Amino acid sequence: MTYNNSPTPPRPLPGEGSGAQPMRYASFQHRLGALVLDAVLMGLTLGIGWLIWSFVVWGNGQTPAKQILKIRVYNAENGRVVSWGHMALREALLGWWFGLGILSGILSLVTLGIGGLAFIAWYVVEIVFYFTKDSRTLRDLWVKTAVINVA
Repeated sequence: MTYNNSPTPPRPLPGEGSGAQPMRYASFQHRLGALVLDAVLMGLTLGIGWLIWSFVVWGNGQTPAKQILKIRVYNAENGRVVSWGHMALREALLGWWFGLGILSGILSLVTLGIGGLAFIAWYVVEIVFYFTKDSRTLRDLWVKTAVINVA
């Protein structure tokens, strides 16, 4: 009797060959739904429940809303589900930075300063990236991730 303990090879991301189960990028609407659902869950749990849930599911490359909507974040370089630390970088550090950017951008829009124009430009560019061939945003490109619909 022999055992094969070697790790299974990663499935290729969409457009990178054929795997046993083809993968497809999450659509703009699917990702937007996850963003809105995360915000609702965060509000309903006063942030605490959402944060605890996030700490549990980040190891699976998901946020609470991504888990409900069956979306998973993969490493774009090796095709594997991202690690807990990679997900924390993507969601917590960059996510919170964007969240603070939204708040300061809204305040800057009131005064129509340079910050307000930068706020508008950032989100226009972010939305445009959703409609590229592989639906990867600027944030996805920075942290080398791909958001995949696993449903």
